[in-house]
Amino acid sequence: MNLRKPTIIFFFTVFLLAVFLLPRPTLAATSTVRGAAWWGDTNEYLFMDCLDDFIGDLLDVSGNLYALPEPRGFHFSADPCSTLIHHVYLDDNGNFSGEAFNYTKGLVSFSGTTTPPEDGYGFNSHCPSTCNSSNSCWACYDETDQKVYGWARVVSDGTWIRLDSATTTPVKLQSWDQSISVLPGHGILPGDFVGNATTTADSVSFNCKSEGGGAGNCAIRDYKVYIQDLKIGHMSAPNWSYGEACSVGALRAVLKWDIKSGTQTGYEVMVSDNSTTTPATAVCWSGVKTGTASQYSIPNADPNCPSLNYDTDYYWWVRLYDATGPTAWYQFGANTVDTATDGNPDSNALTFTTYKHEFPSPFFTWSPYDVLVGTSTEFTSASSYYASGNPALPMSCGGPNCSYAWSTTDAGAIISHPNSATTSIIFEHATGTSITLGVTDIDSYVCSTSTTLLINYDLPLWREVKAN
Repeated sequence: MNLRKPTIIFFFTVFLLAVFLLPRPTLAATSTVRGAAWWGDTNEYLFMDCLDDFIGDLLDVSGNLYALPEPRGFHFSADPCSTLIHHVYLDDNGNFSGEAFNYTKGLVSFSGTTTPPEDGYGFNSHCPSTCNSSNSCWACYDETDQKVYGWARVVSDGTWIRLDSATTTPVKLQSWDQSISVLPGHGILPGDFVGNATTTADSVSFNCKSEGGGAGNCAIRDYKVYIQDLKIGHMSAPNWSYGEACSVGALRAVLKWDIKSGTQTGYEVMVSDNSTTTPATAVCWSGVKTGTASQYSIPNADPNCPSLNYDTDYYWWVRLYDATGPTAWYQFGANTVDTATDGNPDSNALTFTTYKHEFPSPFFTWSPYDVLVGTSTEFTSASSYYASGNPALPMSCGGPNCSYAWSTTDAGAIISHPNSATTSIIFEHATGTSITLGVTDIDSYVCSTSTTLLINYDLPLWREVKAN
């Protein structure tokens, strides 16, 4: 009996299972760098992607014979990426790779080799992920300061191009965080590069708006380097403040996102009380919306987005659309920089939480109705509050359910009991004066109301005297 063949089959099967089932290294997702930089009057444009190469008409392009690959000779035109294929990428770890192209210099590499750059990877401390020869990296992007660090290199002659130049404006990439402005007032969009790289002989400008410090240069020569891919950099929820809860109602949420790069033409939002990403189980599904909106409010007119529930933890996702179709789903708290504006009371970074109930409704009366300077006026709270057991039912404040805070714009006024349901106030000035009552419930939700009263002097006493 021949046992060799079954044994070989067994071990081969084990080998295949090992190959497919064992964990594999995860590759960072990449974004495509597009556009062109200006390398001065001698070299002209440095193209980041072959789709950007100006090769439709080469009659007036210097270096025509040199620029194109084999077969050598004069070329009138060629379809983009048909004869010379090159791309530059930026992955989610912040590392650059790929090659750019210049008609005079040829290919320019952003992918590292065993040859160390001029500073010996001294810039690596700025990289979010290791950037060195082991992972073919010569340059990286640090989103915390929006700067590009490292080098690129001309393949043909070894010329180094420094991206984080110490002598000129270094190369930066405008991220979603507009508070870290790259060039204030220049209208730089998220995903746009600005600044200058340098060589020993000249500089390379990444945006006509940053060259010379103004957008006027773009009328002469319009160019920029940018991230093509549509990506989200920031999500926040529920974006519903105490003031809005007091004035409009507590049971609302505004879901917001910021573009990291690309051009949005549509969006799709999904909200669920569980972590399943399917419209069928969602409590709110917007469907695909056209436009560049960067927020979505609940409740709204969409039939699939009725009102939310009180004191509930919600997951939410958004995906955006551009000319190429939808992005992947972005989950709040999972794959973006997020802000939970509710303070995360459930301690779950993946959810936002609605308020437990409606906010207190402050209201007060006063007597006497005509308020006079120097006399005592009594103010009485007639406020209501809400509780979790019946979150939309108003109940009269009483006992420990509400606390109070009285104040007035009359700095000289005397408030007898500023933290009681009833207080008396003696006003010092005859003028329009605002009186404010703040009411806080047992869950520390607070609302206030104000009334402006015209404080008058008491009229003098008149006595009729008979003339002699």
